[in-house]
Amino acid sequence: MANGLLETLTAKFNDMNNQSNMSKVLAFLSESRFCTDCDTRIRFGDIDCPHCGFDLEDLYMQWANKLLNELNWEDEN
Repeated sequence: MANGLLETLTAKFNDMNNQSNMSKVLAFLSESRFCTDCDTRIRFGDIDCPHCGFDLEDLYMQWANKLLNELNWEDEN
């Protein structure tokens, strides 16, 4: 009986953690990003700045690193 309760509580905790992580991902996706060279707003899917042509790879790497750190921090606590 206690083992079944533990499994149920663990499943609920994991579901809440997944919902929290999904909310964080959605929040990160909705953040506005701007070109670090000319401050033009970057649309989802742009690989180069539409205004100045600046390569956005570093911007996306920073964004992804920030998201992964946020998700990993949640898992550690």
